[in-house]
Order: sequence, then C-alpha cells, then structure tokens
Amino acid sequence: MTNVVVVGAGFAGLATARSLSQQGHDVTILEATERIGGQVRTIGWHGLPVDVGAEAMFLGGPHLKPLLIDLGLTDQLVAPTAGTSWLQKGKKLVPLPAGVGPSGPTQLKPVMKSGLLNPFALARAGLEPVLARKKIDGDLSVGDFITRRFGRAVAETFVDPMLGNLHAGDIDRLSLVSTAPQLVPAARAGRSLVRKKTHGPSSAGQETSRPGARPLPPFASFATGLETLVDALAANLTIHRNAPVRGVRRTPCGWDITTDSGTFAAERLVLAVPANVAAALLEPTLPGITGDLTAGRVADVATVVFAYPAAAADNPALRDGNGLLLRSGSGRLLKAATFLSRKWAHLHSDEVFLVRASAGRAGSDALDLVDDATLAKRLHRELADIIELNHRPVDTLVTRWPGAYPQLEVGHAARMAGIRERLAEHPVRLVGTAFDGIGLPSVLKSALAGVAD
Repeated sequence: MTNVVVVGAGFAGLATARSLSQQGHDVTILEATERIGGQVRTIGWHGLPVDVGAEAMFLGGPHLKPLLIDLGLTDQLVAPTAGTSWLQKGKKLVPLPAGVGPSGPTQLKPVMKSGLLNPFALARAGLEPVLARKKIDGDLSVGDFITRRFGRAVAETFVDPMLGNLHAGDIDRLSLVSTAPQLVPAARAGRSLVRKKTHGPSSAGQETSRPGARPLPPFASFATGLETLVDALAANLTIHRNAPVRGVRRTPCGWDITTDSGTFAAERLVLAVPANVAAALLEPTLPGITGDLTAGRVADVATVVFAYPAAAADNPALRDGNGLLLRSGSGRLLKAATFLSRKWAHLHSDEVFLVRASAGRAGSDALDLVDDATLAKRLHRELADIIELNHRPVDTLVTRWPGAYPQLEVGHAARMAGIRERLAEHPVRLVGTAFDGIGLPSVLKSALAGVAD
C-alpha cells in the first residue's frame, strides 16, 4: 500500500481515486473548489434535474458499464426517448440518416435517401469500398480521412456538425487517432467502413448488469441527473474541498504537495487537472515541460438552457426530434441544441419545455464578446429562426465552461506519449480530458490506465 494524492475531484480524479482505493492504497483528493464532479454538473431548475455539462453516458465501450454495475447504479439508468437529430439543408430541417455517427456513415442507403447530398456527392461517397483499399499509416485529421474515403460533402454534411460539435473543434485539425480511434484499424488495414464483415449476432449496447436484468441502453442518464454518478464515486473517498494546490516538490520519498492549509506528503501523485495547471505544477521539477503540455489549443464553450412555455412542445421540430446540429460554416453562434423535455422523460414538465443550446468553438472569441444575457438572447433568436419557434423563454440558465474542451489535434497522441515517457521515472501520472479526450468513457479509460502500473 502506498500513499497517493490525487489533484482534482472531477470525474477523472474521482474515478482514479476510487480505483486506487480498491487496490488498497491510501488516497487523498485535493479539490480547488467547493464543488466536485468537474464537467459533470446537475442543477435543480424549475423542479427538474438539469445537466449543464455532460448530458449523457455512452455505454458502448468496455469501461463504463462495469463501473456502473460495480456501483450498483444500473437499475437507476434511464434511456433517451427514441428520436433523431435535425440537420439543416437550406431552410429545411432533415432527419439525420440512420447509420451515421460522429465519424461518418456506416450505411450508404439511408444517406442516399436523405436528400442531403447531391448526385455527384452520392456517387463520390459510393466509391468508398474501392478507395478504402489504400492503407493509411500515421496520424491525420478526421476531416482528411473522411474526405479521402467518402468525399468532402460527407465530411461537411455529417462529420463537421457531429464530431466537430462534439469536440467544439475543426475536423480538419482533429486527430483521427485521438478523436476517432475506432476508425484507425480500418484505416491501417484498408478496410471499408460501409462494407463490413459479419461475425455473427452482436450484443453491442445490450449487455446486462446481471442475469435476468433488463438490457442496458447504449446511451443513458439518471432520473436524478448525472451527478448521481459523481456522488456514488465520491462515497467513502477522502476529499479536501477548497484546497487549491500551490506547488509540488519532488522528494526522495515521492512528493510534497503544498496547499493553503498545509503540506501533504505522497509517495505517488496523480494530476487530474487541465494541461496548463499540470504544467505550472510540474515545471519546477521538469523544466521545459510547460511547452509540451500547453502546445494544444483549447475551446471555450457555453450551454444555455431555455425554459419555454409548455405549449412550445407543439412546434413540429420539438415534437418530432431530439435535437439540432449545425455546421461550423452556418454563420451562427448556435452550434447545437438538445430538446431536453422531449429527449428525456424525467425532464418532461406540464409547466415548461426545456431546450439546451450550446455555443463556442476552438479559435473563436465570440463568447468573450457577449455577456450572459446577450448570449442567451442571440441563441434564442437563432434557434427560433431555424425551427420557427414562436414562443419566448420564460427563464434561462447560462453556464460557461472556459477552456473545457482541449483540442486533440493531429499529433496529440505522439506528443502525449513523449510527455509520459519523460514522466516515467517520476511517480506522477496525468489523467483526464486534457490528455486522453472528452466524454465519460474516454476519461474513465484514462483514469484506469493511469493506475494500471
């Protein structure tokens, strides 16, 4: 058993600390603020548990389901209401075709029927099985890869509003290896993304928590909000809140970690913090590491939740879809919207209809130029214009997330490998979004890898 200090009580820090505790280590978490959970934040608003950070969990990967099972939370999971997202073509709203995900289409027939691509673009996309034979080594942007496979129209029509919005970034800069790793095997092998081999029935997204239990949905939340997961992780952990770390110093036995209330000694140190914070703490021990850690860009984003009168639910777009995705070249500040009261049954109300809008992209200072009230008014006007909404919000809830979306651009994985190689001789690990990607599954994978040794 060793003494470990984890800096940061976001999801990454909590998951890391819990795993280390289960291994028998003595773990202390130092959190700079009063609140834990990081970008998982649920706010009680109009009597409803509204998530203003992460909105849902993707359960299709190998890590999150076992954690939920271990925490005994699977019986509390709620699935979204079946529905599509709207894409905009001119002034029309078109449903997202079946089989199209953030990293492109896996089926061509629904794309052909959608009317979103012209005949030339469809013909170009249909060449993917042939063009796929050219193998790709190394890293490249997701936009470049999808353009090579399907043509530019597919990248701009589907991948930009989905993956680009997800990462608040530029698909022509986002790394294939870091942001769409599921595509890498096909890229390396020269295998088609739409002509898949069948290996028998798949149970993806249908594993259960125990024999006889109901299948778990591929996407889920909790009726009490995602902070339910944070609270379960934090149970029985030693957390010091309002304890910003002022410095760390290497010692023969590990580290001394200095806070306003005293110094903590640790044999091992885990930094579950943004890259710039990790850089500032490690620079005195590892001169020059700041440049490597802070080389990547970050994006400021904001979410604005609108409470419209319940009568707004009669709007066709709100009634028939779960959300809206816009291209980066739309000319609007609004980049996406989720129709919360339609998508999640636990957010239905007889008094209000909740819509969550998002804004902010890497390389843009648009959010810095407006205050909260102006931001809310502009996003409402843009949303109302797109979906022909005739109601005004009765209330708004604005949450800003400065620097919350690190840009995992081409070369990020190689840069991180170099940083971790330099850190290998020191008992310190880096975990979290800044290093291994956004989304709860990626963050959990990062946390588990950080404690594997």
